[in-house]
Amino acid sequence: MSTTSLMTFAEFEQLPDSTGKQELIDGEVVQLPPPVSTNTLIAKWLYDLLLRTTDPGRVLFEAGYRIAGGWLQPDVSVLWPEQKMFGQYWAGGPALANEVLSTANTAAQIDRKLTLYLSEGSGEVWVVSPRRRTMTVYRDNLRIAIETTYTSERLDITVVLSQMPSIS
Repeated sequence: MSTTSLMTFAEFEQLPDSTGKQELIDGEVVQLPPPVSTNTLIAKWLYDLLLRTTDPGRVLFEAGYRIAGGWLQPDVSVLWPEQKMFGQYWAGGPALANEVLSTANTAAQIDRKLTLYLSEGSGEVWVVSPRRRTMTVYRDNLRIAIETTYTSERLDITVVLSQMPSIS
């Protein structure tokens, strides 16, 4: 992960396309490398689960959101039925933001992203650890550690972690 000097969202919009994911958090550009195979398979698995239970037009893969003057790009997200727009961008936190952890993520970055998602209206944030094969759910001022199964009443979905893909 590398960072550059502080910038505005207008400056961030002008950056050239790059390999991997770029986010803007508190004026700081955070560059993440391209995801490894396991992370991509896990994100696709969650995306497919959500497509089966949620309006498919609301389930997005690596969509970006204008949040707190910056830009966050969860691996998988679900829009609120009336998700607001900021110009041509989704605004505020999505109903669900999912982050699949990579070795490039720092604990401080994940903590800050959680705070931003939840303070900007996200209903739930799922943080998946491919290495541990666990998921932590953040919602309603709760932190719920999941090791086997999680049922979200908001999204009417059950996630069975033993079905999570892996590459040996």
